[in-house]
Amino acid sequence: MKRKKKTTIVTFEARERTTIRCETPRVFAWCNQCGEEVWMVTASQAALMSLTDMRTIFRGVEAGAIHFIENDGNAILVCSKSLLSH
Repeated sequence: MKRKKKTTIVTFEARERTTIRCETPRVFAWCNQCGEEVWMVTASQAALMSLTDMRTIFRGVEAGAIHFIENDGNAILVCSKSLLSH
């Protein structure tokens, strides 16, 4: 009596979603590089959105790949549109 081997290959797809909720109000401001009004986020929120650390965000800002503005307290606000395209 011969036995037959049957091989079954199972594939699956996994998706991940990151939702960021904050108590601070959303800030929409004009981004000169994009030429439109966009949602601006803090450097720490930008790091969470891009799943990196703040140092990577500051490197992108210094390289000119990520757009930003400075608020009154000399803290930077990052353009979310440039962050998502980075």
